[in-house]
Amino acid sequence: MKKILLPLSLMVVVLATSCNTTRKLYEAQQYDQVIQREAPKVCEGRINPNMIGLIAASYHRANQADHERIQALKASGQPEVWPEIYERFCSMKGRNQALACFPKQVKNDIQYTTLQLDEELKAAQNKAEAYLTAKISQTLDGTQPDLEEIDRMIRRLQDLNPENTRLNEFKVRSLAKRYGDLSRIMHVDVVKQQVSPNRDETVTFKESANGLTASVTDHTLSKTANAQGKVRFIDPKSKRLLLSVPFDVSSKFNATYTQVEGPTEACSEQTLERLRQAPVPFPTDQSLLEDALRQLNESFSQWIQ
Repeated sequence: MKKILLPLSLMVVVLATSCNTTRKLYEAQQYDQVIQREAPKVCEGRINPNMIGLIAASYHRANQADHERIQALKASGQPEVWPEIYERFCSMKGRNQALACFPKQVKNDIQYTTLQLDEELKAAQNKAEAYLTAKISQTLDGTQPDLEEIDRMIRRLQDLNPENTRLNEFKVRSLAKRYGDLSRIMHVDVVKQQVSPNRDETVTFKESANGLTASVTDHTLSKTANAQGKVRFIDPKSKRLLLSVPFDVSSKFNATYTQVEGPTEACSEQTLERLRQAPVPFPTDQSLLEDALRQLNESFSQWIQ
């Protein structure tokens, strides 16, 4: 491939423009943008002393501002401060990681040290998650909740912890506040279903009393059905997908009964009690699957009561 060589004058203009843009960002106190723009160049070995100074100043000033803000928020003692505290700790850690690849001498020159933030970050995350979870639930329980604010908090909670156990519940409850009866927009798609074989596990032993002996067999019956898929909520007018919630539900059948061969006079009171329990037939595959899906419906019903 033929190389394209820029005229020296044009290269100077390009470099000057780049420097000016970075300096303007710095002067506008857009410190993170300075770091995002210039730090990768240093990691690649393209070291510009002027830019190193701007990066260092941006790094220390941004961290100092976050540190002071975190201390002020903690001093307030209010639970609603924790999402912002967590975000500021994330910013500090992100800056620290962005400069971690700098050459050792550059790190020394700009007084870079590895920040140990993991414990404080995790504690802030847990408190922020607890606050948002409680706040969203409380707001949804209100008579006239601010749905836009609820959705903003739900997005914030998802960014904080996508595995939050109540996240899907909140999304469904928010939809219910908007659309009322969800049954008209709810579609259940079963992607996979499995039913285990009928299992009959037995334990046989002898019991004796008054010179009599009987053979006792305890039966433990079990069977499991599992259904996986997703519940889709679709706007009835625009046909737009509003929400898709995966599900993995199971229904388990368990039963026990006892059989005796020989005189029951030889049996213990515990065995005689179990003998009063009549054997229960195994459920059909279809009925067990329907029970699993019924639990899915019950879960959604509980959320939107």
